[in-house]
Amino acid sequence: MPESCLYPLIFTDLDGTLLDHNSYSAKPADLLIRRIIGQSIGSVIPITSKTRAELRSLQNSIAIGETISVTENGSVIYVPPGYSLGQTSDPQVTLLGSGYSEILDRIAGLPKLLRQHIRGFADMSGAEVSEATGLGIDESVLAKQREASEPFLWSGSDEALEELRSIMAEANIRIQRGGRFYHFTGHATKEQAMARIKTSFVEQKPDCEVISIALGDGPNDLGMIEAADFGTIMPNPAGVTIGSSKPHVRTAAAPGPEGWVLAISELFAELGIILSES
Repeated sequence: MPESCLYPLIFTDLDGTLLDHNSYSAKPADLLIRRIIGQSIGSVIPITSKTRAELRSLQNSIAIGETISVTENGSVIYVPPGYSLGQTSDPQVTLLGSGYSEILDRIAGLPKLLRQHIRGFADMSGAEVSEATGLGIDESVLAKQREASEPFLWSGSDEALEELRSIMAEANIRIQRGGRFYHFTGHATKEQAMARIKTSFVEQKPDCEVISIALGDGPNDLGMIEAADFGTIMPNPAGVTIGSSKPHVRTAAAPGPEGWVLAISELFAELGIILSES
């Protein structure tokens, strides 16, 4: 198949992957993203635990603009106006899994011995979310605008966490671990969302080979990384390390956006995808 028909979908986690773990800056990856999008070489698709409200505020600074995105750990797929994934080019929000109010109701109904060890975003003010995450106040308010998941800090034992996991599973709610927080979600995952989006692109580009590339640094990214055609594990400065024995999964040479650039540049070179310097 001609190289011009190779179309990569780059599914990227944000915190600790495309964004620096401490500064939340995308530099220098933002320059590479501008080249990829500007030259129509492929698509860069954020796939993150962040909310849609958070992502909207970030899109210009990370050079992605308004694009297809997956938020809240695979629970929400957003397709903006002008994109056609499915039967319409109108904006679409697809909710996978459980809604936010349902998740909060399940948390409220937990035994007190478990509930006391959960400190979720709904339990925190914007200032408290800011203190827990390192985000600014404005960003923390956006982080509280949730649709389908609840991040939380856990202060209980491992045994109690397993009990919590079992109880929530009966309500079809999963517990996933991210880089800093645990997350209550419905039965939606990043890899499921990635597969749905890739299928739509394959249908739209029958003359091209659509490939998936996934990059992430947290345990909640591993399924997506291993399910992609090419996966990259980003080193996590916070000490939450993940690993894989899959032959198509590699580890980036550096954390954050610097490692992101190295990983994508290396993979593009191997695939014969050429970006002009302009």
